[in-house]
Amino acid sequence: MYKLRETDDAIDDVTSLAIYMIREFSNDIAAMNFLDTYDEKIEALKTFPFGYRGLGFEYRGYEIRMKPYDSYNIFFVVDAGKNEIVILRVLKDLQDWQTIIHNYVK
Repeated sequence: MYKLRETDDAIDDVTSLAIYMIREFSNDIAAMNFLDTYDEKIEALKTFPFGYRGLGFEYRGYEIRMKPYDSYNIFFVVDAGKNEIVILRVLKDLQDWQTIIHNYVK
């Protein structure tokens, strides 16, 4: 089973999304549900990380993969040598994720 690691950018993404739900909608429950579901989704990656499509972008020599869930996309790489999954970003599906990821890997 793989270990999980989140980049600071991924942590910032998730935190910002939860804060947005609280500030804009005054909905603490939605924010907590989002965080709980996010944790479940990334935990599920541990057993089958190669089951998600690659995007044609690389990060430090590893192919970036995307796991969609609800209206979000989790972007990650798998380092089989270290037995590790690195969560790079978590973005809303309506964001221009291709440009964001392209700029992220530059």
